[in-house]
Amino acid sequence: MFRPWKRAARSVLENLSTYHPRHREALEIVRAERAAPPGAVPPERRHLNAAIAWIRRAQNAAGDGGGVAWGYRARRPVRSRDRLGWIGPYPETTGYIIPTMLRYARLEVDPEASRSARRMADWELSIQLPDGGIQGGIYGDQAATSSTFVTGQVLFGLMAAFREWGDITYQRAAIRAGDYLLECLDDTGRFQKGYSRFCAGGPKAYEVRTGLALAELGVMLERDTYKQAASRIADYALSCQDADGWFRENDLDFHDRPLTHTIGYALEGLHGLGVLLHRQDCLEAAARTLNRIAALVREDGFLAGRWFSGWKPAVDWACLTGSSQIAGVLIRIQDQCGNSAWLDAGRRLLGFVCCAQDIPASSPGLAGGIRGSYPFHGDYGQWCVLNWATKFFADSVMDYLQLPPVAGVR
Repeated sequence: MFRPWKRAARSVLENLSTYHPRHREALEIVRAERAAPPGAVPPERRHLNAAIAWIRRAQNAAGDGGGVAWGYRARRPVRSRDRLGWIGPYPETTGYIIPTMLRYARLEVDPEASRSARRMADWELSIQLPDGGIQGGIYGDQAATSSTFVTGQVLFGLMAAFREWGDITYQRAAIRAGDYLLECLDDTGRFQKGYSRFCAGGPKAYEVRTGLALAELGVMLERDTYKQAASRIADYALSCQDADGWFRENDLDFHDRPLTHTIGYALEGLHGLGVLLHRQDCLEAAARTLNRIAALVREDGFLAGRWFSGWKPAVDWACLTGSSQIAGVLIRIQDQCGNSAWLDAGRRLLGFVCCAQDIPASSPGLAGGIRGSYPFHGDYGQWCVLNWATKFFADSVMDYLQLPPVAGVR
């Protein structure tokens, strides 16, 4: 019967904690958010450059190994031992940041970005586990056990490294990772083991992005085994989609209200597999979801961060990672089919994240990076800037900047 009093006391303590000196950086962002309403800012090269500069700082902050810091925490809840400041290197996202840095290096003719990507790739080689998998979680914080999803995301980086430098070591590591994934996969396209300890167990629809990594490996090596496995993973993801495009079994922990982040993963995987494996059903599934989401994006670019079945908003904050990912899929897919409504929704979604990035921040851990949520106190990545949010934002800005001028309306 004392629980309501405890909740009330906790709320008072949290409010008082806002003004603690160690939380000054977070308070600056909160005040700036309140000072001006959000809107859709046209994505520009300065947004891309600021994001890449943040990723470089995150890599340097993680130490000499080459991994990229998980992110930067500006505030922590009361009675929490969460670390403030830069958090340690994160294998999963370091892996898929590699292609982003290589793409930026080509776009901007920036050899330093290429060197940064190679340090990331070499670090991933050094931490690959004996079974071929890659661990979940922050490196060094807990016992290392292989995760299928993490391994799939790092596989993108290993393949990009092999294509860029031709070093057979990267290809061998990619094959080991691919074989680990095959060993965990059943005939129905579900991973039966290799679940991350940092989310609920069981198969997930968003593992279709892991399937895309396997398909790319199959194409690179001309091996049907990997492509067939990827196709089975796609089948499972399709079985999780409702008629209105909403996905079941598609969240880290709360399948009744998936994040736009994991919805974004599912869309990236289905769209990519549709193109790579010439599967029209995957492309149609992605389009079904995008049609619903495009209509839900507000004029200012806001999109709720979680959605109940039937596309009912579950929260009043935006997951900036998911907004960035979905914006990228909308932009890429419209470039192939010329759907102006998708481009407009993608531009507004991405523009909202640009607006959030533009909020001034004095700390190098905050400036230029993409926060977990808008407002900053939203539940996803609360009070943090995240390296994967920044990566997907950079990808989508590059997608936008590389559109034909008329399509991009720049």
